[in-house]
Amino acid sequence: MKHLAFAAVVVSWFIAAPARAHKPSDAHLRLAVDGTTITGRLDIAVRDLDGALGLDGDGNGQITWAELGASGPRIAAYLEHRVVLGADGAACRQQLGAAALAELSDGAYWAVPVSATCPHAPASIDITYSLLFDIDSLHRGLAHVAGQTVILRDARTVRVTLDEATSFTSFVKEGVWHIWMGIDHILFLLCLILPAVFQRRTQRWSAADSLRDVCKEVFEIVTAFTLAHSITLVISAIGLVTLPSRFVETAIALSVVAAALNNILRTVDARWAVAFALGLLHGFGFSSVLVDLGLPSHELIGALLGFNLGVELGQAAIVLALLPVLFWIRRTIAYQALLWAGSGTVALIATLWSYQRWFV
Repeated sequence: MKHLAFAAVVVSWFIAAPARAHKPSDAHLRLAVDGTTITGRLDIAVRDLDGALGLDGDGNGQITWAELGASGPRIAAYLEHRVVLGADGAACRQQLGAAALAELSDGAYWAVPVSATCPHAPASIDITYSLLFDIDSLHRGLAHVAGQTVILRDARTVRVTLDEATSFTSFVKEGVWHIWMGIDHILFLLCLILPAVFQRRTQRWSAADSLRDVCKEVFEIVTAFTLAHSITLVISAIGLVTLPSRFVETAIALSVVAAALNNILRTVDARWAVAFALGLLHGFGFSSVLVDLGLPSHELIGALLGFNLGVELGQAAIVLALLPVLFWIRRTIAYQALLWAGSGTVALIATLWSYQRWFV
């Protein structure tokens, strides 16, 4: 019974996952410095404020301007204690202005002017940001300061040195983070490499004898997936081709369905071709992360290279962790259950994701 309960929890978590698959909870803090004065704007999603403060007074699932206006003092109190600015280690006198609604790519945002007067002209800005982390561990603050972007993932104070470029390593970390948090990417990759240790011999399937042959096939699969998503990541991030988010997210879920069903039906043995064809869709999903960062054009090349490197490192870590285990259990009932029942379960869950992403 304990195993069934655990399985139920895992399945329910997977079912709930699509809402956060590619578009994390973001807030944007845009700052500029002029002498001793810091000015800017904080944009935070209305849906996130509702989750933190319960703005939907009548509980009808829709937040009206009247409800936002009535909650204005609560919102201001919540924000001023969770976004604090300083200069070179010294405190600045901070003030929030009159808020308004702003429409961004993923919905309505509460846009609040921010200003701070510092004791001297800063060489660096200290940002202490603690919005929403207590209710959403995957939330991130995107601080855009004097031409650079800093990703804030916890409440520790971050010092941003002015007139510096965005750290290349920050984009690498973001790529690793995205692949590890993207459960649909992980399941897609797992479905592609799962049959590699159970190969066709003439007209029958049997456990692979050579780890070297398995590694060669997995290398071909991962290389094809990398090449495909790199192509669409670049052309989407630079604006050559853009697709609606709902279409991309639904298509990615359907790609997981296709990869899982191919494990059961064995329609296409050349899984590198499946990886390439469906990997093109995943590149559009990856690009949405960079687009959401709102990067200046001079940072785009570095961001693309760093983020893509992070994605490759993240998926390489997954493959290196899973492949020896799969090879070790390839002759067992556990592997057969994972291959057939596991692929069937993934296909069902990803089908539900497809429905949710398109219709909900």
